[in-house]
Amino acid sequence: MRHDEMVCTVSGSLVRAYRAGDGPELVLLHGGGLDSARLTWEPVWTALAAHARVTAPDLPGFGGTPLGTTEPTLIGYAAWLREFLDTCTTGPVAIAGLSLGGGIALRVALDQPDRVAKLALCAPYGVSPSVAGGRAGYLAVHAPYAPAASNALMRRSDRLLRAGLRAVLHRRDAVTAGLLAEVRAALSGPDAGVAWSAFQRDEVRWNGPRTCFGDELTHLACPALLLCGAKDTLVPPGDVRAAAALIPDARFALVPDAGHWLPRDAPERVAKELVSFLTSTAPTPPAP
Repeated sequence: MRHDEMVCTVSGSLVRAYRAGDGPELVLLHGGGLDSARLTWEPVWTALAAHARVTAPDLPGFGGTPLGTTEPTLIGYAAWLREFLDTCTTGPVAIAGLSLGGGIALRVALDQPDRVAKLALCAPYGVSPSVAGGRAGYLAVHAPYAPAASNALMRRSDRLLRAGLRAVLHRRDAVTAGLLAEVRAALSGPDAGVAWSAFQRDEVRWNGPRTCFGDELTHLACPALLLCGAKDTLVPPGDVRAAAALIPDARFALVPDAGHWLPRDAPERVAKELVSFLTSTAPTPPAP
């Protein structure tokens, strides 16, 4: 991943981000869990940086960015992203977001459409009317000490760590020794998973998620591309397809043999879709 590592100040706290390339501005937002900009976007970084000026921050509470004063909620992260865009970019930008990052990008694009030129969403948070795992998923999120205990077990067991990665990666060869080492290193941080657990506790309710954009998506003003892995067990492909159908200028693409962590499970297909979308000047074909 050839890049310039940069540090900027947003909401009074330092932010670690990566930048490379020239051309139209593209901001990449990673997902939740133990994710970071490098973990999600490294497999497609070179392809994207060949066509755009790419900036990829670690979200507050993830990677090398402390949570600081940011509220670990969708509204809190959206407010942070608006300030990040003011600090580190110029003019309307394209945003690509995975899962949590996709939900944050959607919130900003809906609230302040003048900030977002194009939106590429990989299995975005906020398009499903139900909680992953149902009532069992709710209990796993809200059970005292459960997230911390899960992280501790994965730190001690390669078998459990592999099982955790297999929940978001469909291809067995995507779970490499290098990836295991990177995730294990992320697990060793003193605040590993704290921001994500707080976000989940705020969003996951007994009767469903706090956020489901639903018909609000009909007001999205920019062109959008929505991708989902055919084997995604966290954000159902049908929910992503239905969301794309609500957006006036959107295209849906199903990625076969891929799970939730799309840039790692299907990097070539994801890079091809993103580059085609970002460089196209033609109207986006309607979602099938």
